[in-house]
Amino acid sequence: LGRGRGVSLAGRGLAGRGRGRAAAAKPAAGFAVDDGPKMRPLVPIEYSDEERAAVADVEAAKAAKAAAEPPPASGPAGPAATSSSSAAPGPSSEELKALISSIPTKRDELYACEVEWEVALSCGALEERIRPWVSKKMEEYLGEDEPTLVNFVLDKLAARTAAAEVEAEVAKVLDEEAEPFTVKLWRMLLFEIKRAKATPS
Repeated sequence: LGRGRGVSLAGRGLAGRGRGRAAAAKPAAGFAVDDGPKMRPLVPIEYSDEERAAVADVEAAKAAKAAAEPPPASGPAGPAATSSSSAAPGPSSEELKALISSIPTKRDELYACEVEWEVALSCGALEERIRPWVSKKMEEYLGEDEPTLVNFVLDKLAARTAAAEVEAEVAKVLDEEAEPFTVKLWRMLLFEIKRAKATPS
């Protein structure tokens, strides 16, 4: 994992501290995960605040645009102005909900999904959307900001690392929280790719 086996990061101190706090932390907000035949209870959670915000932002933007637009001009310029103002800047809230629903929730099915890495890297989603989310989750799990661990996860994504390998690496710090974290991370990654593809360039 780079310098000194990566996720150990700050040495045994971070790994030990991570295991203790991860075990005591409450599950973070995210989609409910189907754990298959495992007997531990499922926690009714949602994907993330960011995803709910993605849908809410579309509705807010549409409302703000409608409030700011003047009435359609009469005369020859009218139809052109109307056509220009009605162009959608991106997926609607209903389309975003459909994108979310199309992403598997079961770990094995999710990890088997093809990741269009070129889209993920070119649209800026890793830095703009996923980095803040990972930073927030690590602080929730470990009780403090861990920029080195956040950088490690983002570097793994930039290197197009498979989901199962990412999970195995972060398990050295997050223990049993590694699977739900990686499932949420992978769902967010696939969602951002789908959203980028559905947004006109």
